[in-house]
Amino acid sequence: MLHTRAQVLARRARSRPADRLTDQLDQLVADTRALGEVVEDLLVSAAAEHQPLPDTEVDLAEVAREVVASMSAYAQEHQVELRVEAPGPARVRGARTALRRALTALVDNAVGHAIDGGHVTVSVTGRDGRVAAAVADDGVGLDPAEADRLFDRFAHGTAGAGRRFGLGLALVQHVARAHRGTVELAGARGRGATVTLLLPAA
Repeated sequence: MLHTRAQVLARRARSRPADRLTDQLDQLVADTRALGEVVEDLLVSAAAEHQPLPDTEVDLAEVAREVVASMSAYAQEHQVELRVEAPGPARVRGARTALRRALTALVDNAVGHAIDGGHVTVSVTGRDGRVAAAVADDGVGLDPAEADRLFDRFAHGTAGAGRRFGLGLALVQHVARAHRGTVELAGARGRGATVTLLLPAA
C-alpha cells in the first residue's frame, strides 16, 4: 500500500506544484516511520526470545530520562504531560537497546490511553535487590479481565490508541524475560493503569 501511494505521489509531483503535495508526503513519511518501528519491535522481540543478550551494565534511570526526552513532543501532540522521576542510578545488566525499546513501548502505550490534559509518569526505583521501572497514566484504564490477553502479540484493549499495532506489551514481556525479570500490570476502567518492569539489580 505504501509503495502504491509513493507511486501515485511521484506521478502527481510531475504535474502539480510541490506545496500541494506536502500534506500527503508528510503522511507518507509518518506511515513509513511507523512501519519501520513495527519491524524494529518485531526484531527486538524475536532477539529477546531466541538470542542471548549482551551482559553489560545499564543505568535504567538514565534510559528512562532519554525515553521521556525523546517522547515529549509526541506527548505534547496528544495534550498529555509526560514526566520522569528517576533521580539516581538504577543499574541492571543486559541490552541497553532492548531496554530502551521496552520503555518507549510503555510510554507510547500510556500516552495513547491518556485523556486530553492527562498525565503520564515514568518512575525508576530500586527495591529488594530489583529495579522497578513503572509507567503510570490517569487515562481510560483497563478491564482486569483483559490483563493477561494484552501481553499477546497484536492484542488491543477496548479503549485508547497508541502509535503501534498491539506489539508493545508483548515486546516488554519478552525483553523482561530475557533479562530474568517480570512485568506487572495494574489498573481499572476509568482509573488509569500502571505497567511496571521489574529487573534484577546489577
